[in-house]
Amino acid sequence: MTNQHPQEIELKLQLPPGAVDAFLARMARRRARPVALTFVTRYFDTPDFALSAAGVALRVRRAGRRWLQTLKTEGARQGGLSRRIEFEMPTRGGALDWTRFPPEALAYVPEALRGEVVPVFETHFRRTAWQVNGRAGARIEVALDVGEIVAGTRSQPISEVELELKAGQPDALFALALEWAGIFGCLPLDLSKAERGVRLARGVAAAPMKSAEVALCHGLSVEDGFAAIVQGCLAHFQANLPGVLASDDIEYVHQARVALRRLRAALRLFRGVCVVPQALMAGARGIAASLGPARDWDVLAVETLPVIAPHYPDADAWRRGLAAIEARRQEARAAMRAALGATQPGAWLLGMQRWLLQQGWRTDATQAQRLAQLAPLDDWARRMLKRGHRRIARDARTFGTLSPAARHALRIAIKRQRYAVEFFQPLFAGKRLVRYLAILRDAQDSLGRANDARVASTLMAVVGAAAGPMGDFVRGWLAARLAAGDDNACAVHMQTFLDTPTFW
Repeated sequence: MTNQHPQEIELKLQLPPGAVDAFLARMARRRARPVALTFVTRYFDTPDFALSAAGVALRVRRAGRRWLQTLKTEGARQGGLSRRIEFEMPTRGGALDWTRFPPEALAYVPEALRGEVVPVFETHFRRTAWQVNGRAGARIEVALDVGEIVAGTRSQPISEVELELKAGQPDALFALALEWAGIFGCLPLDLSKAERGVRLARGVAAAPMKSAEVALCHGLSVEDGFAAIVQGCLAHFQANLPGVLASDDIEYVHQARVALRRLRAALRLFRGVCVVPQALMAGARGIAASLGPARDWDVLAVETLPVIAPHYPDADAWRRGLAAIEARRQEARAAMRAALGATQPGAWLLGMQRWLLQQGWRTDATQAQRLAQLAPLDDWARRMLKRGHRRIARDARTFGTLSPAARHALRIAIKRQRYAVEFFQPLFAGKRLVRYLAILRDAQDSLGRANDARVASTLMAVVGAAAGPMGDFVRGWLAARLAAGDDNACAVHMQTFLDTPTFW
């Protein structure tokens, strides 16, 4: 018999391995009987992973004495919540039986590929499942999976919680997930076991992720554009968050900060039409503040000091000074992780995703009607870009007379305009857009160099005498750089900005 779910709605959480026992103890207090099974799952694909590239997961799973074969398709995913089409039915042994899939399932795997499909990796895990009641009469299956993914000689641990909606509204999943994120430090998890297994089989290591272009199209409403842009920023942050918490690769912290800056720029851009609750805004600010100091020390150690090092004559003294700076840097990284844990970023991400799902900016019927009457996103974007351009042009014309504080404010305005252009880029095209965006980036970098020097000077003062004579040399270098300034280059960029045609 075919067990077909037209749409599977589930929310997946990454559970810290050390929290498994506490999670089991908490679930024991519920009036739900646990069912425990051990699963061995064999995933299939072509040698070049054509199915996974097409968003298809194909598997055969043994649960006790039963074998099931399943085909899943990639669907909408955000903040751990996924909606996917799934076809599942009994089979015999651990091999695929194509004749058992219905025609609508086979349509996802072209006949030419079926003969090429081979086992590529396996998952071995113990699942403990409960049927629980959620908000507003919802029924939810909670499954705790603990085990590993195995691909040849490589393996990766599994420690996750899946909440599958059996009846009711998806909001019930978020209500339960938010409770556990606050207690256990869970993070939303978008990558399925199949996707992680493919990466493991291909030897693709986890890496920091840059922002992706937002999928905007002509004629989109302002609301839908807002939701897509915010979702893109959240996905950017979520993808880098595990690396911030566990990796020493400094690019994770950098990309997480960029994601939050882009998010705050987007929320500011749309603040006249889509207002975010103060609690969520405060959460974003708190997370950003926890990342800032560690990133400042990273920039000093990895970007600023290597430029100065070739000009210092005593290599041994430089190494001793660098060791003192590195000690401070490691302290900042440890403090960052402690502060980040206190902000509960997983719960904040889930809260943001829940707010997006509920369209929480529609505070009442009047607001909903006003939003419906707004011009299409294309026209609204032009208006916002014009406003941002005028703000920059005003200070660019009088750049030579601006105070340091005013120049700092100008740099922030340029950064916000750059993000706005990147958000709306899919709605426009042409060389003018490329040129305008390049000018914004050059101007931001030019103004940012002075800011980096000021921050570096502050950090070197914190290190103080521990850096020895190397520290005196670096502080002198930075003071000279600040005194010399970058006025000429900045002034050129400002004039180029004024001379560059807009694209909207």
